[in-house]
Amino acid sequence: MFETIFSFVLKYKWVFLFYLVLIIFLIIKRKSLEIQGKIIVLYRTHFGLKWIERVSSRFREWIVLIGYIGVGAAYVGLIVISYVLIRNLYDLLFVSSTVSGVSLVLPGVSVPGLGALPFWHWLVSIFIIALVHEFAHGIVARAHNLPVKSTGLVFLGPIIGAFVEPDEKKMVKERDIKQYSVLAAGPFFNILLAIVALLLLTSVFSPVQQVMEQPIGFTFDAYYNETYPIAQAGVLPGTIITGINNVNVNEFQQFSEELACIKPNEKINLTTTNGSYSMILMASPDNPKKGFLGIVQIHNEFRVKEAYTSRLGKVAYVVVDWISTLLRWLFLLSLGIGLFNLLPLPIVDGGRMMQVSLWKIKGKEKGNKWYGKISLFFLLLLILNLVYPFVGKLFGV
Repeated sequence: MFETIFSFVLKYKWVFLFYLVLIIFLIIKRKSLEIQGKIIVLYRTHFGLKWIERVSSRFREWIVLIGYIGVGAAYVGLIVISYVLIRNLYDLLFVSSTVSGVSLVLPGVSVPGLGALPFWHWLVSIFIIALVHEFAHGIVARAHNLPVKSTGLVFLGPIIGAFVEPDEKKMVKERDIKQYSVLAAGPFFNILLAIVALLLLTSVFSPVQQVMEQPIGFTFDAYYNETYPIAQAGVLPGTIITGINNVNVNEFQQFSEELACIKPNEKINLTTTNGSYSMILMASPDNPKKGFLGIVQIHNEFRVKEAYTSRLGKVAYVVVDWISTLLRWLFLLSLGIGLFNLLPLPIVDGGRMMQVSLWKIKGKEKGNKWYGKISLFFLLLLILNLVYPFVGKLFGV
């Protein structure tokens, strides 16, 4: 028991150390903290206010224009993320072997196709995302001549965030389009950040990394279910597959082309780094005419070329690999956080936008009633999306 606990603590030592430092910080600054709703802790500062003022005054017209564009993009995002939540829950309930597309992404949490989120990549990504999100709110607010009172950090249990606080009393008196513009700025700039990260990854760092690596096959992280041939043959998730029917393959695309020529109920020979396995293909659940092994969460595997395994070559590879991994996570987290903030929930920007819209359509009193019902629906929907996979595993659903 002690060894298990020690191994767990050692594995997540940086996470524990980070939260220990955070607790010490909160204790030291306890007199400066503000508690809202008994569970939300705010720490206000004036960090960045001068920079917000300088940028907003220098590029006022461009910022106002981008802010208005962000309003349209934000409402599209609100519809998209709402549909995704509803569809994801439907698939979890009624479509077998569905992997949830909704989860809390924290250090050590595994994401299909990307693996576990490393602590330092999480920390750097969250810092950049929070900075972009909150300063976008502040810059757009100041571009519309709305006062920004403070910046700061927000804590909700283990979830850490940042905030920029425009003058709410003056903001609600402004035209709706200005309010939408300020509220939409954070999520919109997060989505733009995700696009920039993806472009840097695909056009710069991935091509450079591919030059440094040699493809050696592909692997998978899970079975579709254990009734399919690869599970029955005993090929474990994580096994690197290098060939089919004596044809060598370096990546999954090559393997898929070979597999497309083989029909269900035909015998194949699978070559892996752990040996060869014979199995009879079953029909694909999506297309009965195609053969299916029964693997999901597939990704290619690589070996670093010899020139990049020592000295400066190794340093170059480590740097490129670290930045490439950071950009992958930055893309995923920034897009996810940007879209999450567009949900019609009370604590995020999408909820405030929905509230302003309902005030306009229904009036303040009726609008708030509708807003309460809609936000409660989406809060329950979000909780079900997060909790159901664990409940399903617990009861074997």
